[in-house]
Amino acid sequence: MKKLSLYLLCVVGAFLISCEDEPFDGDIQNTGTTCEVAIANTAQAALNFLGVNVDNYMQLCTAYRDALQAQIDACGDADGSLQAAVDGLGDCSNNNQQAADLEGTWLLTAWIGEEAIDLNNDGTPSLNFLDELDCYENETIVFDNDGTAVIMSTSFAEISFEIIVGTEDEYSYTIACIEELFNSDVTWAQIENAVTITDQGTVSDWILNGNELSTLIPAGFFSSNEDGSVILTQDLVLVYTKQ
Repeated sequence: MKKLSLYLLCVVGAFLISCEDEPFDGDIQNTGTTCEVAIANTAQAALNFLGVNVDNYMQLCTAYRDALQAQIDACGDADGSLQAAVDGLGDCSNNNQQAADLEGTWLLTAWIGEEAIDLNNDGTPSLNFLDELDCYENETIVFDNDGTAVIMSTSFAEISFEIIVGTEDEYSYTIACIEELFNSDVTWAQIENAVTITDQGTVSDWILNGNELSTLIPAGFFSSNEDGSVILTQDLVLVYTKQ
């Protein structure tokens, strides 16, 4: 049996990473009609959009908005969250970047990986790893209007996996959710839709889209052998939603 190590054993770990890595700038897949392809395109467009700046905002915003709409068309949008994200992007002009009010509570709602994984063994892999877990259900950031915030973590996951007999690349996972209360005091600053969060001198970069706040964690999800050698890594996009 092998151990699946989560870089984010608690959400606070996200703020110990310096987000100076170059953003992923590959092209998204050709538009497809299947839900699976649409979800993959949206995830990649979201990764691209995390590298947004003044010069490429309209291009990356439009690609992300179109990918969201294609996912709605292919998969539906039962809870309206995808349409809310589309509405939040508006016409993708720089003038549409509203300096939203960060003050209040934001809840961790998604870990978007690069490849879908079936962590809960229900036969349906998901790009949002939180959909596969019963952990990390009340991880929050509470922003105050004085430029301070508190990051609150209540649990972390220990995941082991073993290969399914008769296959070479299919795995069965076992998940244990460990309760652990951990709070971290940080500071924040915002310029239009760009947000920086500073934790003990380490700065992380975030993008604000309507009621969603997200950041890219390079190699944020990885698996390793018993000897500690890493055999699989995926970048993660963390998404918080304002409550």
